[in-house]
Amino acid sequence: MFCKKNVTTVIWCAAIVWSIMGILSWSHLPIEYRPGGLRLTFNSMIDHMLHGHFDVDPKTVEEEGFLRNGKVYAYWGIFPSLLRLPVLLFPNGLHWDITRLSSIMALLMVLFFNYRTWRFVSERYLGGTSWVSLCLAIALAFSGEQVCFFEHSLYQEVCFWALAFASWFVYCAIRVLCEKEYWRYGGVCMAVAAGCALLTRVSMGIGLYVALLCFLIIHFYRWCRSFRTKDEGVTLLSLVVPTVISVLAIIVTAYVNYRRWGNPLTFANYDLYLYNVEFPSRIMRTKTYGLFNLQRFYLGIVYFFVPVWIFQKADGHYVLQDSFTRLIDANELPPSSFFLTDGFMLLCGALLIVGLLRRGRVFPINRAALASVAVSLAIPAFLMMIAISMNYRYRAEFYPDIVFLGTLGCVYLYNNLKDVRALKKILVALLVVSVVSSNLNIFLYGESELGPAYLYIKDGIFSYYYHRVF
Repeated sequence: MFCKKNVTTVIWCAAIVWSIMGILSWSHLPIEYRPGGLRLTFNSMIDHMLHGHFDVDPKTVEEEGFLRNGKVYAYWGIFPSLLRLPVLLFPNGLHWDITRLSSIMALLMVLFFNYRTWRFVSERYLGGTSWVSLCLAIALAFSGEQVCFFEHSLYQEVCFWALAFASWFVYCAIRVLCEKEYWRYGGVCMAVAAGCALLTRVSMGIGLYVALLCFLIIHFYRWCRSFRTKDEGVTLLSLVVPTVISVLAIIVTAYVNYRRWGNPLTFANYDLYLYNVEFPSRIMRTKTYGLFNLQRFYLGIVYFFVPVWIFQKADGHYVLQDSFTRLIDANELPPSSFFLTDGFMLLCGALLIVGLLRRGRVFPINRAALASVAVSLAIPAFLMMIAISMNYRYRAEFYPDIVFLGTLGCVYLYNNLKDVRALKKILVALLVVSVVSSNLNIFLYGESELGPAYLYIKDGIFSYYYHRVF
């Protein structure tokens, strides 16, 4: 037992070091001085917000901006800009690029809550030092969301913080499902996490808000029953405070939207997108198919799970290239599959789902509550599968549900299937593949150019990466 505890300590400490070095890419400082460019967009955003405006300097956001009434706006949420407040206190603070530092902070927050999640389920359900517990620790520390997004760009910074708040939410959600009394504290934390996610990346925020609504309904029902059952586990205050926090975040988001687009329900008006000048086909595609369309769902399955789109046919075209170019603005490099980067967590989650469908008590958590939260957390992933653009960083929206189901799947596995040797071998093999694939993705992502993949891989995917590396 002592040895296994030391092993898990080494795992989490190594994950901290690997995360920091991954963001810094072994040769960069966390803060840099820049005369301009995209990575200073949030500096400009907070500076303008302090003066009562919600536009940004066109020299920072460049083509990623939206031109409206003579001013240029960014579509990203305002939370990352708030982190720049201390920077403005220094001379030339507007030119301090803290993208890497901010990304490190967010990634360490993801790692912290992954650790808290593992520690909670490990001590409560997994016997503390079992092989299932050890595998879950490795999966949460060295595969999936923890390592797949080490690229240090402004785009990734936003995703990092969205993942950080989602990790906080998932940790609290698991504890609330397992410990009813934790709601008094966890409900407030989930409301704050959901609100911050909404102010960072709306697609992630929507999923967390729906999951929070499920918790509020469940605990409101418990509160109503408490008058008859004398259950003191839920108080009116424990329902009111999360609701107020959630509503305040919605009001702030609506106000920002109104100041940017003239409509509180609009998060980005792509008719005003400056990149449309470089890619004029996007305007017609948006008008024809919209930002989200169910016709793209099968392409989402291909892009995120079965990337056969990288295979070139005899005529030089790629598999499904016509469908991708007709329905989607960009299917971005690198190619990847959740079956490779997260096979261990996906199989554990699948075992949980199968177990929940069986009769009898097979899991120590209310099935309806678990299912409602799982479906809610799947909403951001579903949106990405029907979105007008499929970028590598959009994989982030899948991870709250993958971690939620995979972690609880490990509990089901330990309680019911831990002695099945064949299953153990399969899971260990998938874990090895997950760690290797996730870390390979770091390398490929760093070597990949952003934007439509078909512009770069005309001579084949292997030729592209060969010339990028050598």
